[in-house]
Amino acid sequence: MNKIKLIVALTAGLFAFTSVNAGEMSVTGSMHVSYQSEQNNETGNPLGMNTDLTFSGSTDTDFGTVSMSLATDGTFVGDSGADHTYSLASSLGTFTVANNGDAANAVDDITPTAFEEANGSGSGDYTAADLGSGMDGSMSLAYGNADVMGTGISVKYSYYPRLDGTTNNEKAASTTANSAANSAESINIGIPLAGLPGVGSTPLGGAKVTLGYENSKSRATDAQPKEGRTVAVVMPIGALKVGYQKKAYQAVGTSSAEAQDGFYKDDILGVAYAVNDEIAVSYNMIQSDRHLHTNANGEIEQETKAINVAYTVGGLTLAFQDAKTSNSGYAKGTDNDTRTISIKTAF
Repeated sequence: MNKIKLIVALTAGLFAFTSVNAGEMSVTGSMHVSYQSEQNNETGNPLGMNTDLTFSGSTDTDFGTVSMSLATDGTFVGDSGADHTYSLASSLGTFTVANNGDAANAVDDITPTAFEEANGSGSGDYTAADLGSGMDGSMSLAYGNADVMGTGISVKYSYYPRLDGTTNNEKAASTTANSAANSAESINIGIPLAGLPGVGSTPLGGAKVTLGYENSKSRATDAQPKEGRTVAVVMPIGALKVGYQKKAYQAVGTSSAEAQDGFYKDDILGVAYAVNDEIAVSYNMIQSDRHLHTNANGEIEQETKAINVAYTVGGLTLAFQDAKTSNSGYAKGTDNDTRTISIKTAF
């Protein structure tokens, strides 16, 4: 409760009694078309399409820049699935009220790739261990700072009073039925190694270490049913980028669903190379070990290896991925080979 009081007090103080200038609005978006073939799913329609539109605006005040955005993913303003963000950027950092943009989810997999991460290929299913899973859609208070006291260190913290999946209207609260919903918090910290003594002049000087953590707590029993953490290192070497990430996610609870979720340990690798300004290639791999609490066959390893190629000219990107998964969906003996062709136009 003290956390939310502090953030609300700071945010309210910064937003109040400011003089403002006329703001500006802009619209950006993209159209994404894909063709995907799966070895074990030949009956579905392989064609897919997605449209993204983002309406954003900002205005200057005495205390900083106030901005808002409304992002739609094939839906429009009245749909609860739209992403809403309202923030104030000042010399102290950025304070945000939103129903998206979780701090831990932002660093769930940050290894370099030319197109898609291995766990986003569709060849395997790694969603059970996604950091920030289930948080988007719930209202949160967040604080972020891209350069803490000039050190180059970045930080973002998100707090959720209720993980109820509800985007409330102004001057409204979610229903009483959601009063027992879990609360949650998450954080990510980025540390550039160039700032460390004796490191800046070495090949490691361009590397960055990123840490992420999340937990949710039951308001009914004060139990901590879910917890996740990650550490990643990404290092550029000329046109080459190499990244390695470890992730652990645990669900501890009394329900059968929580017990089945169990414990996950992921190792993620990404190696991307920019051939020139238009062409990039990458190799991506994720290896995920699942340990179920209530299943005799609960220990199983799922692994996906993927090759990505992307060609970008202006706002147009053509991309291809070939992903191979063993024990797909944590099912022993189930292998899958997925190929994806993608065309994306940004405007």
